[in-house]
Amino acid sequence: MAQGQKSRKMHDFMPMTEEGQRALEVAERAALQAGELVMKGWRAVGEISRKGRFDLLTEYDLASEELIRKQLSEEFPTHRIIGEEKAESGEGELVWYVDPIDGTTNFAHGHFFFAVSIALYRGSQGLAGVVHAPALGVTWKAAKGTGAFRNGRPCSVSMRGELEEALCATGFPYDRWSNPENNQAELALFLQRARGIRRCGAASVDLCLVADGTYDIYWEQGLNAWDMCAGALLVEEAGGQLSTYEGDAADPRTGKLIASNGVLHEAAVRTIREARNKVPPDKS
Repeated sequence: MAQGQKSRKMHDFMPMTEEGQRALEVAERAALQAGELVMKGWRAVGEISRKGRFDLLTEYDLASEELIRKQLSEEFPTHRIIGEEKAESGEGELVWYVDPIDGTTNFAHGHFFFAVSIALYRGSQGLAGVVHAPALGVTWKAAKGTGAFRNGRPCSVSMRGELEEALCATGFPYDRWSNPENNQAELALFLQRARGIRRCGAASVDLCLVADGTYDIYWEQGLNAWDMCAGALLVEEAGGQLSTYEGDAADPRTGKLIASNGVLHEAAVRTIREARNKVPPDKS
């Protein structure tokens, strides 16, 4: 039996703790309400500002994060909150990672592929996570040890075991015009070996599509914890595998990882290693 199949079939489902249940319920409620809010601005976003050359910000990013922070703070006053748009708040070992609109560029252009992403972590361990994609009408959620769910139904990673059959996803850093770590070499090699590559611009949704068996492999770097933490937990709970580019245990808070169905993980690591070894060293 292939490694990914074995890990999925033998996945250790554990009773959800009261803490985890409450955290998941609050996160899902906040994500759904934030989704309703941002949909009021979808295709009618109004003023758009820039945080960088390609990094956009809208009033709906700010309003969504404010809504989520308010709900989390009221329910969990002792937890820390780290979000994309506002300063870190709170203290303690339990940390919420909040992306009020993951895929702001998509949102600003009227594209469907964006999401509200909320995750609770203790250190590098995910405890609860929700990714709500309101324009797609899809909500993914998971709590540690209980499996992953897509619109309330259990979901799991794919069983595909050949790279040439794989549908993969990736993304590119905002500073790709000046950063030698621009993912172009990795993309070129995967294009030669995989069935297809998708680049849709929202890491949280890409990870969830690995979790529900749509994508077989996803890789990216140069992101932030709020982009990845919820989706990474979904992948693990769906029976998938996470690692660094070198194949070591991944910490999604670092914003760099490979996610896969498990069966294809070694092939993904090998392909990225081969591609990166061909990249000339940075002489700056």
